[in-house]
Amino acid sequence: MTKNAAKDHKQQKQQSDDEGITRKPGTSITEWVVAGISCLALLTVLAYLILDGFSGRNGTAQIIVLPVEVTATDGGYVVEFAAENRAEKSVASVEIKGELRNGDEVVEESSATLDYIPQESERKGALIFRSDPKAYALRLFASGYSEP
Repeated sequence: MTKNAAKDHKQQKQQSDDEGITRKPGTSITEWVVAGISCLALLTVLAYLILDGFSGRNGTAQIIVLPVEVTATDGGYVVEFAAENRAEKSVASVEIKGELRNGDEVVEESSATLDYIPQESERKGALIFRSDPKAYALRLFASGYSEP
C-alpha cells in the first residue's frame, strides 16, 4: 500500500465515523441524574448506620415474663409463659425460671431456656411443675442471657 492509498483509507474511515452518531464531550443529563440518585441512596444508608450505631442497643435487656395458661397433664402441670424483651437489644440463651412459693419458702422450681428473643419482641415457652401452681404463689422471671 502506498502512502497516498493509506491516507485515502484513513480519510474515508474518518468520514464514515463522522456520518454516524456524534457524541458531545462531557457528561449527559441522564448520567448526572443517576449519579445524584446513587449518591443520595449512599448518604441515606450511611446516615442510618451511623444513627443505628449511636442508638441505645448496647444497654441492658428488659425481659418481662408473664404466665399465659396453666394446664393439668398426667405428668404434672404445664405453665405456659410469654417472655417479652422490651429493650432495643436482642438476647440469646435466655434462662427463664419459675418458682412455686408458700410465703417465703420455695416449694418447687422449674426452668427453661429460650434460644433467642429479638429486640422489642416476644417468645413463648412452658415450665412443668409437679405441684399445682394454683395452690401456691407462682413467680416467673428471667435469670440470665447471653449476647447473640
